[in-house]
Amino acid sequence: MPNSRSSWTKIILAAGVAGAVAVPLTAGPVQAQPQTHRHHRTHTPAEATLTVVASQLNNPRGVTALPDGGVLVAESGTGLAGCPLDQTCLGATGSVYKVKGSFKGRVATGLASTAKGVAPGAPISANGPSDVLPDRFGGYVVASALGGTNDSRAALGEGAKTLGTVFRTRDGKVLADLTDHETRLNPDGGDVHANPWRLVRSGSGYLVTDAGANTVVRGNSDGTTTTQYLLPKNELPTGAAETVPTGITKAADGTVYIADMSGGRLGASRVWKIAPGQQPQVLATGLTNLVDLELDRDGDLLALSYSSAQLAGPPQPGTLSKVDTATGAVSVIPTGDRLRQPTGLAVDHCGKVYVTNNTVGTNGELLRVTY
Repeated sequence: MPNSRSSWTKIILAAGVAGAVAVPLTAGPVQAQPQTHRHHRTHTPAEATLTVVASQLNNPRGVTALPDGGVLVAESGTGLAGCPLDQTCLGATGSVYKVKGSFKGRVATGLASTAKGVAPGAPISANGPSDVLPDRFGGYVVASALGGTNDSRAALGEGAKTLGTVFRTRDGKVLADLTDHETRLNPDGGDVHANPWRLVRSGSGYLVTDAGANTVVRGNSDGTTTTQYLLPKNELPTGAAETVPTGITKAADGTVYIADMSGGRLGASRVWKIAPGQQPQVLATGLTNLVDLELDRDGDLLALSYSSAQLAGPPQPGTLSKVDTATGAVSVIPTGDRLRQPTGLAVDHCGKVYVTNNTVGTNGELLRVTY
């Protein structure tokens, strides 16, 4: 799919802006087919209950559930206030938002954020913090989106140095520079375009999906980077679709699962399974626009789709699905079409599911999904 990785960021942002309207959390029932789980339970899923946990979030992206019951949200921010129409400006409006008990608020602010200037009243779509993990020495480890190269980042100014990287908030140190990795190496030989999306801890470093470079990069403890996975293109009857890694999660046994958006084509998204010492294998297919993955308490996967339709068209509701990690069977969790531009997904130790919703603009939400 020519230029898919450079166009994906633009298309997903444009689709979100076109449909960035708050949707009430009410809807009619959705019919689902009975599903047989690998634990031999057959049931028809009831419609999930969606509860707003936090609102007025600024371009919320990835979600992380903490062992103490807290939940973190990476906010990409709003760029720079007063940015001229259609000009890209750098601001310090990215942040980390936390919910724990009765506390709701931003616990890290002033992080780099870029956005194009928009007409008055139009939603602002930003690049900035896209995922977050707690730092055991204090503060947070943040993956930051960019959608660019070393040169385009440098053109934004000194304040942009953490964009397109993994960095820590306590001192701003860059732990892994995925933009430099892509600019220097361009592992898949396509357009040079870095857009870090999600990260997980792996040993003393991190595995990071780059949805712009179509790679999974390892950030090593010494600050160097290596290409960990370069997954093959999706060969479809309509032509090859570029693999676009988005969500990533890691099981206790070391198995890594990766969501592949496959160029945003309908029904082309895949889930990859990589067991320790094994080659990547396709676990599940037939999904659309996968943007995140997480393991649930049963050891199965939850898979989040940004939209059920082509990204270039009118925005359609997103979906939440369950994927059996043994068989690859997929079952949809009915959400009544109430997921609108969902982007991030997390499951806490009690099995509570969290999703970021309405993720374009400043009316973003953190939802709790009960099913």
